[in-house]
Amino acid sequence: MHSVYSHILSISFYRLQRQMKHIIVGTAGHIDHGKTAMVKTLTGIDADRLKEEKQRGITIDIGFAFLPLSDEIELGIIDVPGHEKFVKNMLAGIGGIDLAILVIAADEGMMPQTEEHLAICDLLQIQQGLVALTKSDLVDKEWLEMVQEDVRESLVGSFLAQAPIIPISSKTGAGFDALRQELSRLVTQVRERSSEGLLRLPIDRVFTIKGFGTVATGTLISGSVSPEDVVELLPSRKQLRIRNVQVHDQAVKRAYAGQRTALNLHGADKSSIQRGDVLCETGRVRPTYMIDAHLSLTPKAPRALKYRARVRFHHGTHEIMARVILFDREELQPGESAYVQFRLDTPLVALAKDRYIIRTYSPIITIGGGEILDVHPPKHKPSSNVIGRLDRLKNGSLQEIISLYVSDARFQPVSPSDLAGLIAVPEEDIRRELRELLEKGELIGILSQGEKLLHRTQYQRLTDLFLQELARFHRNNPLKPGMSKEELRKKLPAEISAPLFQYLLDQQQQEGALSLEGSLVRKSDYHLQLNTRQEELYQELETVYRTARFQPPYRKDALQQLNASEKERQEIFALLIDRAILIRIEGELYFHHKVLDEITQLIVDYLHQHQEISIGDVKALLQTSRKFTVPIMSYLDTQNITIRQGDLRILRQA
Repeated sequence: MHSVYSHILSISFYRLQRQMKHIIVGTAGHIDHGKTAMVKTLTGIDADRLKEEKQRGITIDIGFAFLPLSDEIELGIIDVPGHEKFVKNMLAGIGGIDLAILVIAADEGMMPQTEEHLAICDLLQIQQGLVALTKSDLVDKEWLEMVQEDVRESLVGSFLAQAPIIPISSKTGAGFDALRQELSRLVTQVRERSSEGLLRLPIDRVFTIKGFGTVATGTLISGSVSPEDVVELLPSRKQLRIRNVQVHDQAVKRAYAGQRTALNLHGADKSSIQRGDVLCETGRVRPTYMIDAHLSLTPKAPRALKYRARVRFHHGTHEIMARVILFDREELQPGESAYVQFRLDTPLVALAKDRYIIRTYSPIITIGGGEILDVHPPKHKPSSNVIGRLDRLKNGSLQEIISLYVSDARFQPVSPSDLAGLIAVPEEDIRRELRELLEKGELIGILSQGEKLLHRTQYQRLTDLFLQELARFHRNNPLKPGMSKEELRKKLPAEISAPLFQYLLDQQQQEGALSLEGSLVRKSDYHLQLNTRQEELYQELETVYRTARFQPPYRKDALQQLNASEKERQEIFALLIDRAILIRIEGELYFHHKVLDEITQLIVDYLHQHQEISIGDVKALLQTSRKFTVPIMSYLDTQNITIRQGDLRILRQA
């Protein structure tokens, strides 16, 4: 019997893939309405792969098949279980589909699981689909027409309200030509998934094959993947290497978005991977325990959803327990919509604009779903500001959403790649909108050749902070020529990186707002001016050191000679240091720069004549004590003028 996995990962054969349009079709409908039989008649593939499915005659887990419609179009078909006990499995399969076939048995019509599956498709906002009226050979023409009318009436208000209803029989083959024709028409209206964007493959099945190892399968919802690619398994963040790639039983050099894909993985065993995990490009997506979303409760939900209610959250192939935080009410009534926050028990791998479904904790019933708006929000308290922001994320244009995300990042520059790891939109679309935002001046391109972006308002806030901190420093330290770069950076928000800090310094200098002098920063309009009193103190302290020559006082002693407050003394002393009038030799010992130049010249001249000098020689030369000569010679060593050899110094050779 043919199986879609019968030759999986046969690495001896590669086929050249044509640039085909790849569309994923999902079945939906009540148990025993003929979904699997329809798929088999349509494709020749039996999607029931489990022994129990064969024995019981029902689909328990998702199955897969494929159908080449033409040289340009290929369908991947996901067959989902119809039994109410297996809706969890149904959700794991239907999350990544582009087009739905709602299967209804002509002899029974709409049933409870038909309605639940239809509601799920509506909540996931599947745009295209049709109705297959199976088992049409079991009813007469009049009955068939009556069922079609009933179905049409039941579809009012759903995405299938205007969809074609095609009677078929898997037993006789009747209606399948019309089914293929309608599928061919519908797929032309489906936008192809982007293979240029971020790689995302939610895993729906994992198993091992003897001689090959671990294999994971799923629908490639965006991006592409090739053998030898290194991918990241989320949420565990484990890096894996792709050994081989298969699409529909065939080894391929690259799998594209919209294809059912099987990956032979190196670096993980079966026990470390489970349904719901996602394979992504390394470092592009961060798992989250909290999301902001828009939630719609179905009109048929059995009761209101209360604040902090516990629900089953379904996204992609994953089911997670979560609590619902309502922002503007205590409970959400059936048929109502609201902005909410989900707080998740285990990490979720998702992007903004992804769709999700929620089901009650017990009994398990599908009650709603909606759109994810923010995958890394803070914890919110009820606020009109929160609702206003979420409304912009839901209803704003892509350009407005991108602008909001960049603004929310505050002082952390964002790249197009970063945005593609937050929003489920092709990266080329993001780059197009970014170009317009840059042209309008709403965003500013900085760092990495302009690839990193700041919002104009945040950039202005940051430059304002720069200048405010400098102005405050000048006010508090009127005798200091500037603020050290390191001190300025410490005064700014910790999230500002070193490259961004340097970029802003350079930009503000170019714009004439500030001046850089070595390690000091000052506002360009700041000029240090001493008043008469300060000038007198300045001259007095400088004279103390000039006249003391080779035996200067220690700092504390020098300051005691000034008739001034302690603050004034310290400021004047600091100014002499900043202007390099006083040079620190060690500890609290300073020399006047001209005196130090004189000392240096005397010692260099001595060494040119005698080749070496001892501490005793320096004492005799300068007529001073060891407490000055030892620090002086150590200082000259550090300045690379002399070099110590035992108890002597010689000139350091150039």
